[in-house]
Amino acid sequence: MKKIFILIVIFLVGCSSPNASDENKAKIKAVYDAWESGTKEEWMSAYLGILADDFYRWNGRYVGLGFRINTEEMTVIEATASPAKDYFMPGDKFVSVNGMVATPENADDLPFRGALGGEVVVVLERDGSEQTVSMKRAAQVNDATADEITTNLENWDGWDQRPEMSIRRPLIAEDNVVYAAFQLAFEDESGNEITWWNIERFVFNDEGQLSSHADLSEELFFKSKWVTPFTNE
Repeated sequence: MKKIFILIVIFLVGCSSPNASDENKAKIKAVYDAWESGTKEEWMSAYLGILADDFYRWNGRYVGLGFRINTEEMTVIEATASPAKDYFMPGDKFVSVNGMVATPENADDLPFRGALGGEVVVVLERDGSEQTVSMKRAAQVNDATADEITTNLENWDGWDQRPEMSIRRPLIAEDNVVYAAFQLAFEDESGNEITWWNIERFVFNDEGQLSSHADLSEELFFKSKWVTPFTNE
């Protein structure tokens, strides 16, 4: 009798898993649908509305200094890891980086990132005086909490310029994990279509809330000019 009861429990649990998987897939589909045809508010609601309190976003790794920057004021928001933690303070204003004058217009081109171990010489303005610091780039992890994600999305003003999902593969769900693959595309200033692939992994908890989100992307390829654009000519 005991064995029969155990078998019944296993059967019931096994039957409930596909339903949970389908529900999780539907939540991610709603996020993607809102990205394609909804408003920024609808997209944020679809995504932020399913985040667990202990949500963790893994945005990949990079080689750099380990800090967050306000590109409008060219100041340090926070030093998150070494070597920046040993040199930067919140409010420090960037004057130049490896001899390149730091301005909001060239913020994305400043050589904070680059070869592992490469030297970065930064001229900072702190408390009205300039000082020069030198450090070497290190491997960094780009991650975020639910609160940080919420703040970033609320302050993001690039919705109207977002890339389109040109190809979406069917979502795959396995237990509490959902996998997605899609191609993003945008048109550059020369009228060339630039495309790159993304793979995402979503993990849900037993309450159906999103506990972690990670992705791998080809974005760095086109940023580093390693992707050949398709011309419209």
